[in-house]
Amino acid sequence: MATPDREQLYFDVIKENRDSYFVEYQPPVGSNPFAILSLVYPGTYELNKVGESMRAEMVRWLARYPVPLMVWAWDVSENTIWPNGSSDNACLVGWYAPGTNEIASSWRIDELPTFLNDTTSLPDWRTIYKDVPFRTDTQVKTNAQMQLNQTRKQNLTLVIILVFWVAVIPAAWETIKHFGPGWLGLAVYVYALWQAFRTGRKLFGHVKPTRLEEEKAEKERKMNHYYYHCERNPAGFAKILIENIEKDTAERTLKEAEDLKKKGQPPF
Repeated sequence: MATPDREQLYFDVIKENRDSYFVEYQPPVGSNPFAILSLVYPGTYELNKVGESMRAEMVRWLARYPVPLMVWAWDVSENTIWPNGSSDNACLVGWYAPGTNEIASSWRIDELPTFLNDTTSLPDWRTIYKDVPFRTDTQVKTNAQMQLNQTRKQNLTLVIILVFWVAVIPAAWETIKHFGPGWLGLAVYVYALWQAFRTGRKLFGHVKPTRLEEEKAEKERKMNHYYYHCERNPAGFAKILIENIEKDTAERTLKEAEDLKKKGQPPF
């Protein structure tokens, strides 16, 4: 939780391209004393090179923003890379030793100095990250409320349409039958019969379905077919689901890397 009198700030993530990877720097949020740096490898990599890059990036970003930093590395599918071969030390933590300009670091999160977790006297993030856009907690809540109001308006519109279809139209039909001119009631009645006739022809296959109807029917047939086999083999379905998620993640990571390359390397 944030300290009582401390405003919650949400800074934008900083993304920069490197030769074989790209980085994402996330400033601290609220009373969290650590910034997060992610090295993302869209291609192949060597573990020893990953560890060296993590340390080099740690030094670079601490010089840019003197805030305790946790450094992680990820592959194209967003799986954690373990530079030292163990999940216990996949994260490199760096900070400035108190009262000095020397950088200290550790691969062991459970062995960090206690002062790093002290949130009683955090610096002013606005001053340190003066070049990074941010949103306040009030702005985030206001935007969320606006989106909620918009969703409610859309739901209200659907309700009105449903009420009109279920209640207003039948009531109008009854009104026409009782109080409208005879020819109008007859016209509505003939139209209803025509619609029933068309529906019957479709049901008995006498009307060729449109292209959209054929596509919809084929999609529903495939969905039923896939559902049947997924029910018979849930383990196989889970495996395919995981593979698809990993594929989508890899494609998203590759696209992000390509977009950053097109932007070029920003001056440090």
